Amino acid sequence: MSEPLFRLERVTIAYAGQPAVVGVTLDIPAGMVTALVGPSGSGKSSLLRSLNRLNDLAPGASLTGSITFEGRDIHDPLLDLVELRRRVGMVFQRPTAFPMSVYDNVAYGPRL
Repeated sequence: MSEPLFRLERVTIAYAGQPAVVGVTLDIPAGMVTALVGPSGSGKSSLLRSLNRLNDLAPGASLTGSITFEGRDIHDPLLDLVELRRRVGMVFQRPTAFPMSVYDNVAYGPRL
């Protein structure tokens, strides 16, 4: 069996110390459809945002455990975050601004 596209090991995500996702271990294979199913507030979106490090932008957010993409730790300080986000896109049901000022949201794209 080939290396999974994503591998999550003991991932816990918290906001201001309050856990939203606790101890998730999951392999997501390449070329397959994977669904996250659960009630509202169960942490599905938090888990998805962690795959391209959008939670890094949320004040008070923290993540423990490890996430690899194509075998590489996405929290490696040498990882090009812009390249990760190019390869791991997010499409939201509703338009969602980043947790920053309106000006910084508008200027985010041109800054890249």
